[in-house]
Amino acid sequence: MPAAWGLPSSRRLVGAVAGCLLAGASWTAVYASGMPVPKVLALLAVPVAMGLAAIIAHVASGTPGLPAAGRRFWRLITASIALVGIGATIIGQARLNPAAPDALRLVKLSAPALVLGVGLALYALLRLPTRTQSRGEWVRLGLDALTVLITTALFLWHLALRPMVERHTDVRLALGLLLLSTTCLVALVAVTKVVLLGSGPVSPRSMRLLAAAVLAGGLGSAVSPLIASPRWVGLQPMITLLEALLVACAAHAQTVPLPEPAAPAVAARGRAYSKLPYFAVAATSLLLAAVAYGDHADVGPVATGAIAVSAVVGLRQLVALRDNAQLLTSVRRHEQRLRYQASHDALTALVNRARFTELLDEALALPTVAAHPVAVLLIDLDDFKLINDTLGHGVGDEVLVTVAERLQRAVRHDDVVARLGGDEFAMLLRDVDGEHAVDVAGRIRDTLSTPIHTAGHDLLVHASVGVATSAHGDRLDTLLRNADLAMYAAKERGKGGHFVYVPGMTTRIVAHAELGAQLRDAIEQGQLFLLYQPIVRLDDGHTTATEALVRWRHPERGIVPPCEFIPAAEQTGLIVTLGRWVLREACRQQAQWLRDLGAGAPQSVSVNVAGRQLTDPQFVADVAAALDDAGLDPWRLTLEVTETAVLDRAEAIATLHALRGLQVRLALDDFGTAASSLGLLLTCPVTSLKLDRTFVDGITAVARQEAVATAVIRMAQALDLSAVAEGIETEEQARMLRHLGYRFGQGYLYARPLAAADVAALPLTAALPLAVADGAAAADGAALPLAAADGAALPAPALAVRRQEP
Repeated sequence: MPAAWGLPSSRRLVGAVAGCLLAGASWTAVYASGMPVPKVLALLAVPVAMGLAAIIAHVASGTPGLPAAGRRFWRLITASIALVGIGATIIGQARLNPAAPDALRLVKLSAPALVLGVGLALYALLRLPTRTQSRGEWVRLGLDALTVLITTALFLWHLALRPMVERHTDVRLALGLLLLSTTCLVALVAVTKVVLLGSGPVSPRSMRLLAAAVLAGGLGSAVSPLIASPRWVGLQPMITLLEALLVACAAHAQTVPLPEPAAPAVAARGRAYSKLPYFAVAATSLLLAAVAYGDHADVGPVATGAIAVSAVVGLRQLVALRDNAQLLTSVRRHEQRLRYQASHDALTALVNRARFTELLDEALALPTVAAHPVAVLLIDLDDFKLINDTLGHGVGDEVLVTVAERLQRAVRHDDVVARLGGDEFAMLLRDVDGEHAVDVAGRIRDTLSTPIHTAGHDLLVHASVGVATSAHGDRLDTLLRNADLAMYAAKERGKGGHFVYVPGMTTRIVAHAELGAQLRDAIEQGQLFLLYQPIVRLDDGHTTATEALVRWRHPERGIVPPCEFIPAAEQTGLIVTLGRWVLREACRQQAQWLRDLGAGAPQSVSVNVAGRQLTDPQFVADVAAALDDAGLDPWRLTLEVTETAVLDRAEAIATLHALRGLQVRLALDDFGTAASSLGLLLTCPVTSLKLDRTFVDGITAVARQEAVATAVIRMAQALDLSAVAEGIETEEQARMLRHLGYRFGQGYLYARPLAAADVAALPLTAALPLAVADGAAAADGAALPLAAADGAALPAPALAVRRQEP
């Protein structure tokens, strides 16, 4: 019995029941010794003990927090104890006075109460909810219960019923005992079922005690003929008192919380009861041995029962073996599924990053890799975030699945396609050279050129592909890094392209990263400044607007050319922060000119915008905030975007429409250099076109350049757009452009990029001599050799840097 009990009153009640058992044992011992002792003491012990047990069971039914099924169970057990107590009291009166004329009648009267009480307990047990069982578990449970039933019935037959039959005992009495014994056996099976399956809301400790009580009652009924001696008349009530104590302890245990977690207790109990069939075999074997070496009269029935028990246990073993085999197969299948899930992407069924890395490592470890190199292609979908944000993740997932299928069709059977995560894919090509890898990159472009139809949309997906082969590094991390660098280089060149890693890229990327880190400090420490190149009216040279151009005065290197730090800003992602600073500073300066110069000030300022800014969700808000802080009218700001920055980019087009909603002007910069310039005029809400300087350079000598310039001005006039010619360096170019219809232009003929103070000092109505512009720029300390600005081409989305803008 546990050391710690719950309610003090329950503890005292259990103690009282234990006292009744002790008193009954003392009375039996004294009576058996022949000493005179009142029989009324033995007669009162049973009803008192059973009554106290019923009270404790009733208390258990009101345990706080006990589910409704548990309360119902204990109420039924209370009624069962009361009925068994009544029956036991009646039969106890008959046993204490066997010579009384109504003794046999009392025995017969007790049977209905006892059977009804045990049946009520059986009903309570069977109504308890249990955990869900598989079919195999139910079969094993049934075989276990059958084993208990056969074994107990065998002992009941040998110890009780067979002696009664041999003595020709009263048939009605034998039938009553047989009914009672059978009911006890069925109740024992019910207890076995609850113990094995779990007792639901009833405490497991309580169920074990109740099982012991039912077992004690069944054995008491079985051995009742053996203890019919008048000398040991008190032994039968002793069994009833023991039942009362076990039931009282079971009811009280319901009120005491378990000290250990319920799950481990259930698992341990299941392991203990799995030995039950073997105990049954051992018990029947012992009984068979006892009969075989003793009284041979009953060897046939006992042997039959032992064979039956052995057969049931053997059948149970076969069922268990079958279930174990099924469980083992299920475990192996589950392991395979887990192994597959650990190495494959759940959405696309491609191998995942971990498995791709393993396969690449294995391929690089082959001794033949030098003669038969491998290639890695890293593939990143362009603008995929826009699909998720506008159409939802469901559509995005369908696009990823379709892309995965197309990528698999673009490679050989033994090549590997993987999804590394998000919209990033990878390919492992075995036994290839750089030329074959480039061919695969081309097939990727071709297979993605067909729109993907999903959810009522035809979506055109582009991908940037980086290619690297083991010829430039046979280590896993080196190969992956090279492919990654090539992929980012492909993105800088524009959408839908590929780039092959070449030696030296790493040095250039590292240099960009270092310069990007310094650029971040430069923005915070005020090392950046703006120069402004005038945009003039070609008729009279009047300055109508300016274009803001960012410069960096490095504390150690001096003036850093834009062709160096703009790509670094793109590479490191600082282009958005840099562009935000340029925008705010240009708006502030334009507002300052208007306040200081009035009508003599430039009427507007142009700011170059990178493609990455147009996809920034905060960009429109940044523009509105810059205008508000500067107190500048929106129409005095022109945002210049390159064609490649908006080409096939729905998100960028949407941003431009939002900017036009603010009344900001938009210029399509470097017009004529991209493949889809004419198509952009139908989608971009621009207000002006800027003729690229490549069409101005030879306009006086090359007829085709003149034709292009003519076509651009005619389109601008037809679409009611203004047009600006860039890169004017000679008076002859200016005259030709004026003759073609251009009204505005900019270039070294009029001025280099100037400091803000020098712009304020410009003449308003006369064209500037080139020497004056050069001198102004030099005075600011910002002028650079012309060759420095020509040094390198910029990525398409970068802030514009032209030959005439040092």
